[in-house]
Amino acid sequence: MRKFILLSSLMLTLLLAGCGAGNGGVVHQDGNLIVTNYSDDEITDITVAHLGETVAASSEEIKDTQICYFTIEPAEDYSYTVSFVDRSGEEHTAEFTDNFTEDAQILIAIQYSDGIWTVDYDK
Repeated sequence: MRKFILLSSLMLTLLLAGCGAGNGGVVHQDGNLIVTNYSDDEITDITVAHLGETVAASSEEIKDTQICYFTIEPAEDYSYTVSFVDRSGEEHTAEFTDNFTEDAQILIAIQYSDGIWTVDYDK
């Protein structure tokens, strides 16, 4: 029964993930973890993992201020990684620890400058 509940929770979380264009044609979605790609280069396979397990993912391509919205269950001192794949197939990862609540949003920025990808908090 416990495995069923965990699997159901994982599937619900994956269904709550989605990406969209921040520059016009998309209605904003709900989510407490928002990842924005500020690069002109496309990225794919955006994944949020906790303790080595995927908790949310989107395979959609985003670029140029497009956004992915993820819903993470409320938790304190939640350690997680955000990863993505760039156009050359290389995976990039960054680790974070945050407090997730229903009304607070964590903003993550992905940027590419001078040949280097960075993943950090969006200011």
